[in-house]
Amino acid sequence: MRAPLGADSPEPVPSYAFDPADPWTQVFQAGLRRAGLRGRRVYEVGVGSGANVLFMLRECDASRVAGSDLDRRLPEVAHSLLARTAPELADRFRPVHGPVNLLDVHEAVTEAAAADVVVACLPQVPDPYDPLYDRFRTAQLRTAAHRGDPGEDHVAHYYPWTAFNDQPFNSVGMGLIEALLTRLKTVAPQAEVVLNLGCRIGKATLVQVLRSYGYRTEELASRIVRQHAGTDISFFAALENAMRGTGYEHDVRCEFYADPQGRTRLSAREATSLLDADPSAPVYHEICVLRGHPQAAATGATR
Repeated sequence: MRAPLGADSPEPVPSYAFDPADPWTQVFQAGLRRAGLRGRRVYEVGVGSGANVLFMLRECDASRVAGSDLDRRLPEVAHSLLARTAPELADRFRPVHGPVNLLDVHEAVTEAAAADVVVACLPQVPDPYDPLYDRFRTAQLRTAAHRGDPGEDHVAHYYPWTAFNDQPFNSVGMGLIEALLTRLKTVAPQAEVVLNLGCRIGKATLVQVLRSYGYRTEELASRIVRQHAGTDISFFAALENAMRGTGYEHDVRCEFYADPQGRTRLSAREATSLLDADPSAPVYHEICVLRGHPQAAATGATR
């Protein structure tokens, strides 16, 4: 019998670190299963508990997986998971130790450069504590951000908006992902990318970001899921307000639903109002896994 992830771990496993029962993990793994990883070298940006490392080695038969995480505990947690549950696979995982922000250390760059595929699930919502976002939200919604208590899983839901303001698509919450793509075009231009993405900003915008960096896109998996109670989606309502009257309203269309089948469409403003009135209100959005196939070299985003 396979041991549950995190069981008897010598390291604490944060609750947000790729729980196999979480729909985000399930959709991600459905996409990874279709990504053709057999015999290929993979780099994972954000290894979490190691659930995906184990899945890619055991279920997808990747030849080797390397990976890093912003949380310095997690690469060792992932390594311990493999040693306990699949010791025969442990030597096929290379943990990049220390807190690694995307690919900002030499070892991470070296491992990513050797990869055939780079996979990631990164936040797409600005941190409510970020000063630039605070000013943006206040200007558009006339209210302060719902900051609440920044729990341990804060970094799993949000990213520092100001830090990525030089990225063209940061304005729609894609700055962190765009920064990764920028880095990959330099260190691993021939690698495919497989990204687990929330479609709240609209799937067309997600595709546009990948295409802007020279990738041909392919959808590997998708599912409509309940909006996570731990993520404040007022950013998307503020963005809709900011777009009104600009002529770009139809280029960026936020996508929420009132039902799990996706039959009743909600604007971000409607979804936010429902959740403000009742945090348990039924609000849904799509998750998708997109694969980017590298094409001609691209040096940066074009709009």
